[in-house]
Amino acid sequence: MSGRPSPRPRARRRTGMNIDFERLFHALPSPYMLLDRELRFVDMNATYLAVTGRSREDLIGRHVFEAFPEEGEALALFRSAFERAAAGEANTVVRRLFRIPDGRGGLRDVWWTCHHIPVFDGEGRPCGLLQKAEDVTGLVAAERLQGVVAREFDHRIKNMLATIMAIARRTARNAASLESFLDGFDERLMALGRTHQLLVRNGWDGMNLGELLKGELSLYDARDHRVSLSGPEVRIHGTGAQALGLAIHELATNAAKYGALARPDTRLAVSWTLDAGAGDLEIVWRETGLRDLAPPTARGFGSTIIEKVMPLELAARVERRFLPDGLDCVIRIPADRLAPPPLD
Repeated sequence: MSGRPSPRPRARRRTGMNIDFERLFHALPSPYMLLDRELRFVDMNATYLAVTGRSREDLIGRHVFEAFPEEGEALALFRSAFERAAAGEANTVVRRLFRIPDGRGGLRDVWWTCHHIPVFDGEGRPCGLLQKAEDVTGLVAAERLQGVVAREFDHRIKNMLATIMAIARRTARNAASLESFLDGFDERLMALGRTHQLLVRNGWDGMNLGELLKGELSLYDARDHRVSLSGPEVRIHGTGAQALGLAIHELATNAAKYGALARPDTRLAVSWTLDAGAGDLEIVWRETGLRDLAPPTARGFGSTIIEKVMPLELAARVERRFLPDGLDCVIRIPADRLAPPPLD
């Protein structure tokens, strides 16, 4: 087989159009190559030449495996596919990895699905094959990402369920009645849900500390309590954000029951700063205007979150001080537990 195949006359008669099939072939956006029955190059379109980085003069008349050497399993797979197509049997080789020129002197990986179509002469006899290379790189990448997302989702769901179970057990341990258990459990689940919502909104890349504090304190602030928040833009990694969210909720709940959010003439100020050298975060929760505040006599759920879970999840150092006029809680979180700022 030599030369380029010309359009079959009956195609022109059927359409009533004088179509230049050769021009159409060379304008197709996908890579196409035409081989004879001996698997020598007869023609290829411009897209094929562009993606392979070869010239027509370099390929015409050459055996396909001389021009593009293969070995092992790939050689056997494509030789069989080519020979079957050249004998009249259409077939497809699905999702094979190729390395092609990247246009900058290097190579890039692409995934192609190769469709092999028999070519027939005017007598209806097989005389070669046409290969179309369909780029499925995006599909392969999307499926891989879907797998990663599914595994990550499964991991996070399990972590979430473990957290909910721990909250339930600890709340039950300190509840005096079913009603008090339900009240405490509902509030903590809602706090967990608010933190989760912030994480989802930011694609699990991190949670804005200011948004978390505003979300937890907005209810109390609306009641005209003297609440102030101040600090720079800081984001917490998703892995520790839920623990911090629960800690802030417990501090706010205790303040609403016994502290600055429960009494008149009191003040709650929450500030946070970043160390200029190491970049560590320091959060200061300060309640003032309290004269008779005493340390708790028993460790509750809030104390467990603040003193045990925070160091475990965020490597945080926590110091609580009961002062003559109120309460200080200082939380120090190392820089490596903070998330980078979002990209613009």
